[in-house]
Amino acid sequence: MLQPIVPLGITTLFLVLTGSMARAAGEPPALVPLMRSFEAYARDLERLDQIWGKGSSDQGQSVLPALPAPAADELPIMPVDVKIDQRIRVDLPQAIDLAVRNDPSLQKSIGGVREQQGLLRSIQGRLYPTVSFNLGAGYFQEVQKNFALQGNSSLLDIGTDSPLYVASGGQNLIQTNIATGFAGLRVDYELLSFERNAALAELGADLENARELYGNRLRELQLNVSEAYYQLQLASQLRLIRQVVVSNDEVILDQVIAMKVAGLVPRVDVLRAEASLQQQRFLLEQAEAQLLSSQRRLSNLVNVPFKVTLEAREQVSLQQPWPLDLDETIVRGLKDNPQLQALQAARSALLRQADRQAAELLPRIGLFAEAGYFAGQSRSPEIDLDGCCASVTIPILNSQSNDWAAGLRLNWRLFDGGITAGAVEASKAAADQVLQTEAAERNAIRQKLESAYYEHRAALSQIIAANASYKAARDAYRDTRARFEFGLADYTDLADTISSLTRAMEQKAEAMTFANLSYAQLLRELVDVPRNPEDAVDLPITLPQT
Repeated sequence: MLQPIVPLGITTLFLVLTGSMARAAGEPPALVPLMRSFEAYARDLERLDQIWGKGSSDQGQSVLPALPAPAADELPIMPVDVKIDQRIRVDLPQAIDLAVRNDPSLQKSIGGVREQQGLLRSIQGRLYPTVSFNLGAGYFQEVQKNFALQGNSSLLDIGTDSPLYVASGGQNLIQTNIATGFAGLRVDYELLSFERNAALAELGADLENARELYGNRLRELQLNVSEAYYQLQLASQLRLIRQVVVSNDEVILDQVIAMKVAGLVPRVDVLRAEASLQQQRFLLEQAEAQLLSSQRRLSNLVNVPFKVTLEAREQVSLQQPWPLDLDETIVRGLKDNPQLQALQAARSALLRQADRQAAELLPRIGLFAEAGYFAGQSRSPEIDLDGCCASVTIPILNSQSNDWAAGLRLNWRLFDGGITAGAVEASKAAADQVLQTEAAERNAIRQKLESAYYEHRAALSQIIAANASYKAARDAYRDTRARFEFGLADYTDLADTISSLTRAMEQKAEAMTFANLSYAQLLRELVDVPRNPEDAVDLPITLPQT
């Protein structure tokens, strides 16, 4: 049965005096190791107190070194290319800023916006006339051979000495070389086109969709980086807790050994203390592995150089409570939401596509004008006449011509066998599918907001409970450890109290992290983001006051 607790100060003073008298009397100093363990005990408690108040050594650092993303097609060749040789501490805003500059998916979204801008400009070009210029030259050779089966003396009243006379059986052979050149200018203008107008509307909706997807990617990126950073903070805090617990268990083991030497505790307490220390070292290794993994997760997400690892500059700290109630959160979360607006733009593009397809059957009216010039020269270096066509062959002939034309052109597809009607029906059906997707996405966003809101409020309550639990467990640890050292409690009581204190410290860190994570999930649906990649990006980590 446990004896009444002697006040700690009196007992400590008694042991100190006892140890001093023992040393003065020249007796074996059995209590000396025990007194050294009391001094370690005081330092141990100081380490516990500093877990939540330990600041960062570089909080004043604000400018980061340049951390450009590796080239998209770059691959490390040698192991040294991925060997970590630089560790950089960042806060959450800096990590988000790096991600905005380096994230491949965001760059892909920017490329999607630029692609749609180019396609829209290509359709806008149809509002202006097209001008084409044609220029060409050619050279060819012609060999002509004629044979007159019957002459023309019976048809014409001519003599044999006439240049028009062709004798029966007469023949000729003429080789002609011809060189030509031409130039032309043509102007076409689409005066009226229903299909062109519908195409403009379709590409405008596609561009709007691309911009909304870009804005949504910004929100996703902020959430992903925030989650990775908060998890890294938690892993760092848990590793610190585990390190302190291991240090505590090492001190306790020394104390137990000292008490065993003094004959105050049995050998089984030493064995239990050794087993507990090894278990805590095992958990410390796990915490260190989780910390390294969390550092690499943030580094890879932010897409920093291969040889750089990012570390959290700050310890786990609670963001301010969510400032809106649930109803206002839902309404604001669904308003101007890029996820929903992207689907609305996609549906509008499909409907405009149906209009463009239907417009294929409508008339198109255009104006055209063209003018050209032609020049040529023919030479006949070989003329072989035998009773045929002596004077009608010209050895060298130059020729030229020019012309112009202008007019109105009408194209009207009157019948296509239902091709256009089928395409229109398919586009409208696809638009209806997108509409239903929008409804499902709306409900999913509301569910995410409601879940995050409830989790945030629960996490705030858990923080209050965790703080109370930590304070109680800390006081219980002080008392139980003192009782154990003075023989008023066994090691089982001390081990249970240490476990309770460890859980309380971890629960406090986890509750604060869960509150921050749920805050980031709520912020993901409400933060204002630009839709134009040319605009500056500023992603706050808390909801701006309006």
